Amino acid sequence: MVKRGILLVLLMCFAFAIKAQVDCFAQTQLDRRSVYAQQPFKVTFTVLTATWYTAPLEFDNLQIPNAFILPFDRTMPGMFTIKGKQYAGLQFYFIVFPYKEGHYTLPAINIVATTPPVGDSKAKKVNIKTQPLSYIVKPVPKSFAGANWFVAKDAVINQIWDKPLNKLKVGDVINSTISINARGTLPQFIPELPTDSLDWAGVYPGHTTLADTRDDYDANGRSTQTVTYLLEKEGNFTLPVSTIEWFNPNNSRFYKRHTPVRKIHVAANPNLGILTTLKDSLKAKQPVKATINTKHGPYLVFGIPWYYFALYSVAAICIIYVIVRVLINIGKWLYGRYKSYLVSEQYWFGKFKRSSLAYPALLKSLYAWWDRLPVQKAASIQKDVHNRNEDEIGKQLASYYKSQYAGGDPGNIDVGTELKKNIKKYRGELINNNELKANEHVAINQLEWKE
Repeated sequence: MVKRGILLVLLMCFAFAIKAQVDCFAQTQLDRRSVYAQQPFKVTFTVLTATWYTAPLEFDNLQIPNAFILPFDRTMPGMFTIKGKQYAGLQFYFIVFPYKEGHYTLPAINIVATTPPVGDSKAKKVNIKTQPLSYIVKPVPKSFAGANWFVAKDAVINQIWDKPLNKLKVGDVINSTISINARGTLPQFIPELPTDSLDWAGVYPGHTTLADTRDDYDANGRSTQTVTYLLEKEGNFTLPVSTIEWFNPNNSRFYKRHTPVRKIHVAANPNLGILTTLKDSLKAKQPVKATINTKHGPYLVFGIPWYYFALYSVAAICIIYVIVRVLINIGKWLYGRYKSYLVSEQYWFGKFKRSSLAYPALLKSLYAWWDRLPVQKAASIQKDVHNRNEDEIGKQLASYYKSQYAGGDPGNIDVGTELKKNIKKYRGELINNNELKANEHVAINQLEWKE
C-alpha cells in the first residue's frame, strides 16, 4: 500500500514537471539552397511557443564566411500550426549575399526567448539553438560572356552632362555623371564602368560613389561615376556609350542597358595654348587609386568568430577547473567523513545490531562497540550494568553465556535478540545521561541564544 502511494506521488510530480516545461523552439528556413555568386537568398527564423511572449527576442548576428549579410531584425508576430497544435510565433530574417563559389553551412545562432511554461503565468528565459543548414554557391554560368558578372533583379543606367553639347570647341571641358540604380543587390556588387582612352579627347575618370538604398523588404544600391573629357581636336565625334549587363535570378535571363548615343561637333579654337594648362590641372585633380583590401570577415570556428571561440574556450576551461576543484574538495570532505564514520561509535553499534547471534561473533561485536562508546563507563559491560543496577541486561548476558557454554548451541535466537534490544535501550540511556552531565557545566547566567 505504501509503495503504491509513493509511486502515485512520483507519477504526479513527473506529470506536473512535464506540464510546467517551456514548450518553445525555433525553425530555420532558406528560400533556396543553391545560388550563384552575388545571388541573394533569404534566411528566416521562426521562434514558436505554446503560450505567449513577455519580452522581445534576443539573438546573435549571423556570421557566414565569404558573404555579406543584411539583417531585417524587426520581428513579425503570427500564429502557426505545427503537427496540429497552435503556436504563437515571432519571425525575423536575414538576406545573405554570397560572393564566392563553394559549399557552405549556415551556422546555428543562439536565441533567448522570454515565455511562461505551459500551465503557468510566470515567464522564464529560454536559450534556443537554431539548426545549421547547408547551401551551395554555384560558379558563373558558362553562357555568360560579359566582362563583369553582376546579379540584380533590375538595373537602370542614366547619364547627365554638365553643359550643352551643341556648342563645343577645342579646349572645352565636359563632365559626364553616370548613375546605375540596381534592385535586389548591394551597391558593392555594381561593377565600375570602363573608361577607354580617346584619340580626340583626354579622358579623366573621377570618383565612384556608392549608396545603399535598401527598403524594408529588399536590398538596393546606387553607383555614381564621373568622367571628365578635355576636347583636344576639332571635328565630328561620337561620345563613348556606357553599358551595364546583369543576370536576373528570378527568370535566369541576361539583360543589358546602355546610355544614349551622343554625336558632337568640336569647333576650332585659335587659343590652343590653354590645352597644356588644362591638362596639367586635370591630371592634378585625378583621384589616387589605392589598393583596397577586401574584408572577408573573421575566421569562423563552429560558426562563430575565432576570437569569441577562444574567449569561450578559456571561460569554459576556467569553469571546468573550478568545478573539478570543488568536486575534489567535496570528495575529500566526504572521504574524511566516511573514515571518521568507520571509527565512530554509531558505525560499530550498527555492526553489533547486524551481527550474528552465534558465539563469539555477538560478544566480539558488542565489546568492539563498547570500547568506542564515548561516555564514562566501566571497563566491561557486565561491571557497568552492575554498577548502574541494570539487572535485566546482566541477566540477559548471563543467560546468553549459559546458552552458549551449557549446550554448545551456535546461537539462541530468543536470548540473542532480547540482548540486542536491551543493549540498544541501555545505549540510549547512557548517551542521554552523558549529555545531561555535560549541560550541568554550563554557567547559570548563560542563556540559549535564539534567532
